[in-house]
Amino acid sequence: MRADFLANGEFVKLARLTRGLTQKQLSNAIGIPGVRLSRVEAGSADVNDAILAKLANALDYPVNFFSQQSMLKGPGTDGVFHRKRQSLSSKKLAQVYALGETRRLELEKLVEWDGNESAIPKYPVDIFDEDPEKIARTIRATMKLPNGPVFNLTKALEEAGCVVVSHDFGSREIDGYSVTTDTTPPIFHMNRGLPPDRWRWTLAHELGHVVMCQDPAQSREIIEGQADLFAGEFLAPGHEIMPLLGNLTLPKLAGLKLEWKISMQSLVKRASHLGTITRSQEKTLFIQIGKAGYRRREPETLDPPTEYPNKLFQLAKTYMTEVGYSRAELMEYLAINQRDFDAYYQDPQDVATGESMVDEDKGDEWSLKGLKP
Repeated sequence: MRADFLANGEFVKLARLTRGLTQKQLSNAIGIPGVRLSRVEAGSADVNDAILAKLANALDYPVNFFSQQSMLKGPGTDGVFHRKRQSLSSKKLAQVYALGETRRLELEKLVEWDGNESAIPKYPVDIFDEDPEKIARTIRATMKLPNGPVFNLTKALEEAGCVVVSHDFGSREIDGYSVTTDTTPPIFHMNRGLPPDRWRWTLAHELGHVVMCQDPAQSREIIEGQADLFAGEFLAPGHEIMPLLGNLTLPKLAGLKLEWKISMQSLVKRASHLGTITRSQEKTLFIQIGKAGYRRREPETLDPPTEYPNKLFQLAKTYMTEVGYSRAELMEYLAINQRDFDAYYQDPQDVATGESMVDEDKGDEWSLKGLKP
């Protein structure tokens, strides 16, 4: 952005995408020709104070959001993988990525990151015996997870130096995606509307992408298959669960789900992969699951506990209680409005249940940016 420009076109476009608007919709809302808005977003034209105020109002961002000069990192610049369905539109995917990029920019402002504070190592699958399950076992050991089910995967990842962000994507067609950059910890962007078992599987699946440094040039089928093998072994290690996966019935699967906190369908696939049931038995079980109406949503009574991300809330709390920022000052520093601040930086369990999940004795160990003099 030129020094005499009021608005950075990249950030105008980013804000527009987060709100799910087309250029035509936004140009109509602020009363300028579409070609003018296109030139603004391309960085070849600026806006005056009046148009800048209209942009801020139409997009519901503070004015200082549009003058930022940070480097944007879109898909393809760094490792980006996602779990989505084919029916997800390119417009919605662009919005999902824009929401994640906005949070990443905020995280860049909040923490100094040198890449050495994450307990999640990288094991490129192409030089690690092409064995995602072996890598999963290694990561469990590195994270010092005990035998048996992972009690709270979200908490375990955040304690290992990652960030989990819960979004309202406005669509059921994408479960989540992961981003790795050299300026922030690994970030897992998750769909807030996921059932708890699918949340856990998606997190483990995306952890596989982050750890295995997969080649985006490979086929989607290979990449996603490797991540699923990783997730299965990470959440339900074969040597532990294999003896439990014989003679499967729907009631037995329900009991195993309560213990292992993964879906009945994932347990069936795990059993087939481990050879405790035949392909024919797998097909029969899936037919039974379908007839019971469980393919899209398994019974809520079998859901594991909801896992609430806490890192962004703890960072905001640290800035306000230890650094001395007021709420308004922190919002200005992050260039965020009240609605988005409440959605991402309040205690998510407070919002959901009215109870606090803050560990008052645990301070944030990351180096902070934006310290007051």
